[in-house]
Amino acid sequence: MKLRLHGTPAEVAAATRQLVEVLDVVAVNGPYPDRGTSVLVRVYLEVRLDPSPTTPTGATRPGRRARRPRRELP
Repeated sequence: MKLRLHGTPAEVAAATRQLVEVLDVVAVNGPYPDRGTSVLVRVYLEVRLDPSPTTPTGATRPGRRARRPRRELP
């Protein structure tokens, strides 16, 4: 799945850090500045959805996703 984030550099960076915690982020591209005099940027994420969220012990907890280890952002 591909996602586009659009906002200030700080907003996009914060949203990217939070999305890495809950989704399997495969690639991050950007930030790319908007055209003209805009102060906003775009970042494109490629993510995979985990079809079977489990806890580290392998037991499924309804409504909960296993917490993924933090990844460094490019």
